[in-house]
Amino acid sequence: MNTISAQMDAQIRARADKLRSFYHQSDVFKKWLGYHRVRKQKLSFMRSYVENPHGASTSRLRRAYAEADILYGMTPVINDGELISGLPNHDRLTPEELKEYHELERMMKAAPDTGGLTLGHMALDYEKLLRVGISGLLDEVRERRAGLDIVGNAMEDLPKDEFYEGCEIELTALCDLADRYADYAASLAEKETDPVRKEELRTTAENFRVVPRYPAKTFHQALQCIHFYNMSLWELYYFGRVDRYLEPYYTADLKAGRITYEKAVELYTCFMLLPEAYVLPNVAIDAMLGGRDRAGNLVENDVTYAALDAIHYAHTANGKVTLAISKDTSEKLLRRAIQCNAAGLTQPALFNDDLIIEAFVRRGVSLEDARDYCNTGCAEVTPCGHSGCYVVAPYHNLMQILLDTMKQYKDGEGEKVFWKKFEETTHKAIADANTILNYRQMERSRVGAETTRASCLVHDCLESGHGIDEGGARYNYTEPNFLGFASVIDSLRVLRELVFSGEYRMADFLEILESDFAGNEVLRQRIINRIPHFGTNEQSTDDLAAAFADMLVRCCDGISNFRGVKPLIPGVFSYVEHSRFGAKTIASPDGRHAGYPLSSGSSPVQGREIKGPTAALLSSTAWKQIDYLGGVAINIKFAKGQMSGENEDKMLAFIKVFLERGGYQMQLNCIDNEVLLAAQKDPEKYADLLVRVGGFSAYFCKLPPLMQQEIIDRDVHSF
Repeated sequence: MNTISAQMDAQIRARADKLRSFYHQSDVFKKWLGYHRVRKQKLSFMRSYVENPHGASTSRLRRAYAEADILYGMTPVINDGELISGLPNHDRLTPEELKEYHELERMMKAAPDTGGLTLGHMALDYEKLLRVGISGLLDEVRERRAGLDIVGNAMEDLPKDEFYEGCEIELTALCDLADRYADYAASLAEKETDPVRKEELRTTAENFRVVPRYPAKTFHQALQCIHFYNMSLWELYYFGRVDRYLEPYYTADLKAGRITYEKAVELYTCFMLLPEAYVLPNVAIDAMLGGRDRAGNLVENDVTYAALDAIHYAHTANGKVTLAISKDTSEKLLRRAIQCNAAGLTQPALFNDDLIIEAFVRRGVSLEDARDYCNTGCAEVTPCGHSGCYVVAPYHNLMQILLDTMKQYKDGEGEKVFWKKFEETTHKAIADANTILNYRQMERSRVGAETTRASCLVHDCLESGHGIDEGGARYNYTEPNFLGFASVIDSLRVLRELVFSGEYRMADFLEILESDFAGNEVLRQRIINRIPHFGTNEQSTDDLAAAFADMLVRCCDGISNFRGVKPLIPGVFSYVEHSRFGAKTIASPDGRHAGYPLSSGSSPVQGREIKGPTAALLSSTAWKQIDYLGGVAINIKFAKGQMSGENEDKMLAFIKVFLERGGYQMQLNCIDNEVLLAAQKDPEKYADLLVRVGGFSAYFCKLPPLMQQEIIDRDVHSF
């Protein structure tokens, strides 16, 4: 069994605490800085794109040169204590630069509108990068480009030539940045007086001499390589199945005496912490553990456990791990995952490997590619290195759609007619939003918006000569996401009891909602306390959930994205939109006040899980989640201590029920409300307090007050 000595434990903890504290001082952690996230980098991009100093003849090449100019202009950043390096420059702009920034920003508004689609949200083929390096990618690019006939076959080959040129421009610039990092690390090593840190800096320099230009030789280099490439992309790209592709490097190092398990934990801890310095708050860059390899073999090795051990040291909201589990996952691994969550670390989230693989195969994904999936956002999943999919495209406010349908209803028409109108209204809302997105996708196909170097690690882009934005990836489906799932189920049950029964006229009930239940608190309390809710394992309400879920799937059928791929693939999870949408939505039939957040993900409405965690789980898995590859999130909050000790066995059984019932993803909070209330009163004392919000985790004290309250309002369960 792998253990960590007391001495090494103290060393890792001290290094992690130092780095976390330092990273949290960065501007990117404090505020949202917009496109390319960091103003120094954005300024460089806009200068190049607007002024076009390279004389690029197309929008795509103009963008490729602008991306390259960011990299050429970046100053190497190596912070004290880092074992893995590479971060954007967070220096503030001078007054002159700020003036230029705002002027260029104004001019950039004339650029083609490619917004409205989620950038990134895919896992790249980092296994290939580690195997061949950028030099290997460049060799492939140049070989394929040399085989084109842009004179005699211009219509077909000229766009490919443009793509390959963009690849070469960006990849060359990234190698140049790595070279400057190597030189900078070497110069720091020369000046360093502490012998331990001197050696660490020499290793950093040596690593940058190798990666990402050449294939990785060691576990340390592999981590450095994938971080550096990923950091350079600016958007949310995910690390994929790290314990699968990092394991050969770890094993080789172990046999050669170059590494120990403890050192692997320390390195992975540093790797996990880096996103704290360059990823926006309330998002996360995940890596997935466990599951199966492409041949179907279970993945569970030292790297799996090293990453789970690193969670305790990193204590991070942004760099996260998730775990693919199945009926075949070892009890040892499940218990380790439970122990991480029991410590209040809010990770790993648990994905049902068997269900997700089957769901992909049903959607036309090959079995090998289906096994090679990864979560690429809060809860959504896509095939690693094969995806050009658009996720959360867009978010839909289900409660608003329900309210709009209520306005169309004529008293006496009955529940069946209402459902028909509800389905028609929902389908139209989805189709209309999808058409807008298709126009933007069409424009992106013309001018590009994704970094070209991202396409270099997505099959079949290099093979076809077309980037992600041109549909070059193997899989190109679109995933709209639906907010307020449980809020709508409870509302439908209320309408059945109060309106379709004839007790209230629909128009009168709408007036009550528009007044936010003013003068009708007795009615509101009746709704909350007397009418059955989703989350209590009450059959008729769970049947409503199943019917509603089937309706959403039907509403996505027959709708095509710009690539001609259909149907749309729905998701039911929350980022922060359940709060944002709730703030703009009047009171709802389920007793929710105007402005309050909608239900989170597929979990029951906040405060309605009154019959305990098992009943909540049974309701939350009472509908077919296999149709929802766009993401499903069951978020369950346990009191402190309810996942540890003798309760660990109960938690293990709970997870097995989740698997057997066909649950998609489970997220766990382990915290007492007393702690959350204390954190509200004294935020400085609880600065590192983590909570699972939706598909992401956050530092509780940095959340807006309304979202803090929503988390407090969620039911706290005990076995």
